[in-house]
Amino acid sequence: MKRCPCCNARLKEAVTCPRCQANLSAVIGSEQVAEHYLAKAIQSWAKNNKEQSIHALVLSLQLKKTQLALIFRDFLIQKYYQEIVQRLKRKRLLSANQYLYQARQLSAYSPQLQQLQAFTTYLLARHHKQVQANSKADCE
Repeated sequence: MKRCPCCNARLKEAVTCPRCQANLSAVIGSEQVAEHYLAKAIQSWAKNNKEQSIHALVLSLQLKKTQLALIFRDFLIQKYYQEIVQRLKRKRLLSANQYLYQARQLSAYSPQLQQLQAFTTYLLARHHKQVQANSKADCE
C-alpha cells in the first residue's frame, strides 16, 4: 500500500499512518491474504484443480481487486467460455450447464457468460420438450 486509505498520505513501511495515525495493520493484512489466495488460485489452475482455483480467486477479489487478479479472472472466464461452447457442440447440455454454473461464480454479470446462460437454457428447454414428445409417442 502506497497511500493511506483514510487521509491519502504517502506511506513508508509503517503500520500506522504518519499523518492521521490510523492503524493500517488490518488493511495491510487483507492485502497479503488477497495475494496469498491469488497465488493459490494460479497454482490450483496449473494443477488442473479448476473449482479450487475459482474459489481462491473469488476470495482474493473479495479482499482486493488487483490488476493481476482481474486479468486472471478474465483469462479463466475465456477458458470456461471455450470449454462450455465445446460441450454444447458435443450436445453435452447438462455438463455445459454445470460448467457454466462454476464460471458464473467468477463474474455473474459477464456478458459472455450471460449470453451462454441464455443459450444453454434455451437448448435445455428444447431438449426437454423433445424428450417429453418422444416419451408420449412411446406410450401410444
